[in-house]
Amino acid sequence: MDWLHINTIDYDAKTGNIILSARNQDIIWSMNYQTEKINWIFTSKPIKEWPSSFHKYILKPSKGTKYPGGQHGVYLLKETGNKLDILLYDNNIAVTNGDKKQSGKFSAATEYQIDTKKKTIKQVWSYGKNLGKQNFTKVIGYAQRLNNGNTLINFGFKNKGKESNIIEVDAHGNQVFNLTITNSAKDMTYVYRAYRMKFYPDNYIFEATK
Repeated sequence: MDWLHINTIDYDAKTGNIILSARNQDIIWSMNYQTEKINWIFTSKPIKEWPSSFHKYILKPSKGTKYPGGQHGVYLLKETGNKLDILLYDNNIAVTNGDKKQSGKFSAATEYQIDTKKKTIKQVWSYGKNLGKQNFTKVIGYAQRLNNGNTLINFGFKNKGKESNIIEVDAHGNQVFNLTITNSAKDMTYVYRAYRMKFYPDNYIFEATK
């Protein structure tokens, strides 16, 4: 019955556009919140299976750009002119469309750059493929781009839900933090999303004598 399963809506107040993720169709798309006009659609569903009126919205991927599957947490990183960068957590499970050849082999945090004028998309950064099937998560997951350029990735349903693995990597894919939470399957306390947060404000001064 849950044929769409929207798990993310990211709103940009500057443009009035929203980006949506529909896990059960392995699709992400952008539209204007007020006018409901579609901006673009990213999907592996063959263009011939779409009504002709939708063809102008389908993004064309560059070579080496992977289609997401069962994805979570898509949001806008930055927008410069006609180009915008988005980040998402690619569970990489072909629910209805997705990348059937790579489905189930790994999960990854992936950054894409979209040219809204040319209606093209290219993968510019990704981490997780090198971890292989041991970090594959058929459900749950998130990626947060930090202010220092690192990315915090939550493999929330690792080992069929027995573990939640949170890893922070720099822009080159070097791990700087790795935490595993175990036994989450017993009481279903999976880590749905993980965020790097400050304990203290920048101007806080710790007095060791007090």
